Amino acid sequence: MKKTVVAVALCALAMPLAVLAQSPSGFKATPSAQPQGFALTTLKSIEEVKQNSYDEQLVVLRGRFTRQVSHDKYEFTDEKGNTIVTELDDDKNWSHVSKDALMDILAEVDRDHWKVELEVLEAKPAR
Repeated sequence: MKKTVVAVALCALAMPLAVLAQSPSGFKATPSAQPQGFALTTLKSIEEVKQNSYDEQLVVLRGRFTRQVSHDKYEFTDEKGNTIVTELDDDKNWSHVSKDALMDILAEVDRDHWKVELEVLEAKPAR
């Protein structure tokens, strides 16, 4: 009886491993094992962000922090001269950010009926 229980338990363990080894239906297997079929929309300017973004979308932009709007809000100007209000949240160290220095930012779009702003998640000097 013990051998039967052990054999059934081993089969039960082996079956999920075989299922995990198969690719999900509708996905194309690639050597990098990244999910397929998800196109990232690349927005390259503030104008595109204002026109084509959706709330909580991640965007990467290059530009400069040009002026302080309020306590943690700053105007960000892209290479085309368009501006948008960004938030540099107090819980992070932004001491590496300088006025008018060319920066690459990763930000989350904050969109509502009347405005579009960006919450900056990361900022690095442009190379």
